[in-house]
Amino acid sequence: MNTDRKPRIGIILGDVAGIGPELVAKLLSDESVFDKANILLVTDQRHWEAGVRIARTTPRVPTKITQWEEIPKREEDFLLLHLPGVDPETVPLGKVDSRAGKYVLESILFTLELIKKGLIHGFLFAPLNKESMHKGGSPFGSELDLLKHHLPNNEALEEINILDEYWTMRVTSHVAFREVPSLINPEGVYRAIRFLHRAMVSYGKQNPRIGVAALNPHGGEHGLFGDEEQTKIEPGILKAQKEGITVSGPYPADTIFLKLRDGVLDGILSMYHDQGQIATKLLGFNRGVTYHAGFSVPITTPAHGTAFDIAGKGIADPGATRHAFFILCRIAQNRTHQP
Repeated sequence: MNTDRKPRIGIILGDVAGIGPELVAKLLSDESVFDKANILLVTDQRHWEAGVRIARTTPRVPTKITQWEEIPKREEDFLLLHLPGVDPETVPLGKVDSRAGKYVLESILFTLELIKKGLIHGFLFAPLNKESMHKGGSPFGSELDLLKHHLPNNEALEEINILDEYWTMRVTSHVAFREVPSLINPEGVYRAIRFLHRAMVSYGKQNPRIGVAALNPHGGEHGLFGDEEQTKIEPGILKAQKEGITVSGPYPADTIFLKLRDGVLDGILSMYHDQGQIATKLLGFNRGVTYHAGFSVPITTPAHGTAFDIAGKGIADPGATRHAFFILCRIAQNRTHQP
């Protein structure tokens, strides 16, 4: 990609029974997005038009294309690649629907092929619904599992959550709580620290300060409540420190997020899903972004769900979607300037 040009960002609307089409319509009604990137919207044109109606906004009209081969030939900064799907008039808003889930799956898989062909430099997907996708034929428990399977040459670990300028990641994710201690080991902690560090640097955070959460109450109280801190977590931290990464801990999980809030830390590595997610969602549920790092292009999505309870009402807050977009553009642009 020519470094003097804007990255091309692929966007899909997510589950058409949810708020995704509305969110993308609101995002693309902001003309400043076109200063950051050229947009390739991959959707059935009817889904886009439905989103615009619900959002009650007037974004610019995209140039419609019907074949992926047209992408490199077009100079317009807003393309809509028409991918035929379910008629939105037949899908009830606010409900799990296998047809909506099937189309989300098809849209993701199509866009991943564009990534493999080198035609887009970042991928943003609006909220999807795992139950709908499962009923629509997806065998994957999460979108990250889907991405890893269909983009096999990757270095991905776990998803990264970003709230404003706060970055968090976890060593273990979607597993039963009883399995967590057995899945934590020094090498896994070290790899997660390094992964989070590299992702933050790629965004533009030089020498980010990362804190690592303890597993046990009060950090284990020197072995009184468990020894995972000494035997499994600290060795991983020390290995990362020897590589020059600014990382510290383990800190008790009930206080570490105060250090993030107060600016002492830039990022946190937690040990399991809820340890980090509860804190970040309390800090700003509607502003969070999920970043899937470790792939050939950056991939982001708003951290909230499809919000079936407000689908179709035109009141969805696009804040997280905007943040996901601008994070994506910054990382994609930074990559073009890397040697």
